[in-house]
This record gives sequence, C-alpha cells and structure tokens, in this order.
Amino acid sequence: MKTPTLHQSLQVKLGSYAGEHLVTTLRYQDQYGNSVEKPLLDATLDEVAFSIQTLSAEGSAIHRRRSALESLYTLARDHGCLGQDTVAEIAVEVTK
Repeated sequence: MKTPTLHQSLQVKLGSYAGEHLVTTLRYQDQYGNSVEKPLLDATLDEVAFSIQTLSAEGSAIHRRRSALESLYTLARDHGCLGQDTVAEIAVEVTK
C-alpha cells in the first residue's frame, strides 16, 4: 500500500467536501499588488489568509458581473426582447 502524501493526509483530515477542493498552490496579491503563487505546504498561515482574501474578492467580482447580466436579461425580457436579439439591439430597445 502506498503511503499518502502530506497533502493527501490534509485532504482526508478536512473531510470529503473541503478536502477534495484543497489546492496544492496558493495564489494571492502581495502588498504591492503583485500576484504570488506558492505551494500550499510551504505557505504560512498569514499567506493562507491572504489567499482567502484574494478568493473572496474574486468571488465578489464574479457575483457583481453575474448580477449585472441578470439585470440586463430581466430588463430585456421586460421590454419584450427575444432570445435571438443581440445586446446592441436590446440596448437600442431599452434606452428609447
């Protein structure tokens, strides 16, 4: 039987859901705005926190973009636009 790696052992300790999503490399922005990538096992706990902050900001940005598209979709449907209409056609219709 093969001995699990340290990363695999951490995955097991975290449980099936969290463990399967545990990355091997952290990514975050440093204090100067530079993108940093670091192997998880070499990272400090502070770097884990920085990575959490970066992921939170990315998630918020994704949520805002999705919300804007949902608002556009609802606005277009409320104005009678159809599925094959382009966004340019929709913009003309909804800004009359």
